[in-house]
Amino acid sequence: MAKSRLAMVVFCVVLSLFFSAAANAEFKRNYTIGKKSFEDGQYQDAIKKLKAAIADNPSSAARVKLYGMRFDSYLPHYYLGLSYFKLDDCPSAIAAWKQAIKAGVIQKKDEFSQLQADMKTCESQSIDISSIAAQASGAMDGLDAAINKYARLQSQSLLAREWSSRWQPRLNQAKQSEQTLKQRLQTAIQDIDPDAIKSITIEAKRTASALSGSERDALAQVQAIQAQNARTELKAREDARRSLAEAIRLATAAKKPEHGSSKMSSLLVDLNRQVSAGENLGSTASELNIREQTQIINNVLRRYRLSVQDWQAQQQSIAKRTPPPKLKKVAEAYFAGDYETVVKLADPKGFGEDRARIQALLFRAAANHKLYVRQGEKKPETLRQVQSDIRAIKRMNSSFSPYIAAFSPSFLSLFRQTS
Repeated sequence: MAKSRLAMVVFCVVLSLFFSAAANAEFKRNYTIGKKSFEDGQYQDAIKKLKAAIADNPSSAARVKLYGMRFDSYLPHYYLGLSYFKLDDCPSAIAAWKQAIKAGVIQKKDEFSQLQADMKTCESQSIDISSIAAQASGAMDGLDAAINKYARLQSQSLLAREWSSRWQPRLNQAKQSEQTLKQRLQTAIQDIDPDAIKSITIEAKRTASALSGSERDALAQVQAIQAQNARTELKAREDARRSLAEAIRLATAAKKPEHGSSKMSSLLVDLNRQVSAGENLGSTASELNIREQTQIINNVLRRYRLSVQDWQAQQQSIAKRTPPPKLKKVAEAYFAGDYETVVKLADPKGFGEDRARIQALLFRAAANHKLYVRQGEKKPETLRQVQSDIRAIKRMNSSFSPYIAAFSPSFLSLFRQTS
C-alpha cells in the first residue's frame, strides 16, 4: 500500500515537470511568433500570440533563452501595446504599455524612448487639442486687448513726463512677449503639444495681468497728480479771492474830494461797477477770471487816484504858493541829486504845518530810497527808515499819493505797498 502511494507521488511530480516544461516552451514560441507577426505587419495575429505568451508568463525579462542558443529580451506587453498602436487602438496600447512600465524592464531598453514617444502621441490624441488651442487663443486675445488698452495711456498728458522712462518699457515688453507667444503657440499646435499650449495660455494670462497691474499703477498716478493739481488750483483760487477782496476794500474806501472833477466822478462810477462785478463772481469762477477782475479794479482805482492827485495838484496851485524856505531847499537838494543833504534837512519836526511835514517826510523817504538803491540795496536799515517815513505820511493823511512825475516808479511802488 505504501509502495502504491509512493509511486503515485512520483508520477504527479513527473507529470508536473512535464507540463511546466511544456508551458515554458509554449510562451517562448508564442512570443517569438507574435513578435515576428508584428514585424510582418500582421498586428491582429501578433496580438493573439502575445496575449497567449502573457497568459503563460506575464513577467517581462531583460534576457531569456528562446530556443537553441538564441537569447533575447522578453517584452510581451511592449509589443502588444505596439500592435494595438499600429491598429489605432490607443486605449488598449496605453494599458499594455503601462503594464510593461510596471514590470520595470523596458526602462532599461532602447525601446523605452519609442514607447514614451508613442504614449505621448496616444495621450495627445485623447486630448481635445482644438479646445486647448481655443483657450490659448482666447488668452492671447486677452493679452492683445490689455496691450491696446494700456497703449491708450500714451495720450494721457499727465503721464507724458515719465512715459518714455517708466511706462513705455512695460508696453514694449508686453508686445515682445505677445509676439514670442504667438510663434510658440503656432508651433505647439502644429506639434500637437497640449502641455506647451497650456503653458502658453498661462504665460499669456500672466503677462496680461501684469500689464493690467501697470495700467492700474499709471491711472493711480494720474489720480494723484489730478488731486495735487486740484489742491494747487484751490489754493491759487483762494489767494486770488483774497487779492480781489483787498482790491474791493481799497476801491470801496475811495471817496471823491469835495468839489472834485467830473473825471473823478466818471472813474468812481466805473470803479463801483467793477467792484460790483467782482462781488458777483460766483464760487465756480476760475482763478484767471478772479485775477483779471482784480486787475481791472486795481487799474481803475489807480486811474482814479491819479486823477485825484492831478486835481489836488491843481487845487494847491503850486505855482501860486510859496513853500517854506527850508522845504524849498529840501526840494532843490533832492532834484539836484544831493540826497545826503535831503536826509539832513528833511526833519519833519522842523516844519509846522502837516502839509509841510508830509512833504519833508516824502522827500526824506525818496532820498533814502535813492541812497538805498545806490548802495546796492545792501543796507536794510535804510530801507526800514524809508518805510517808517511812508507809514508816518499815511498816518497823517491816508489818502495822500506822491506826485508820480517827481519820483521813480520803484519808489512809487514801494509807497503803495507799504502799509
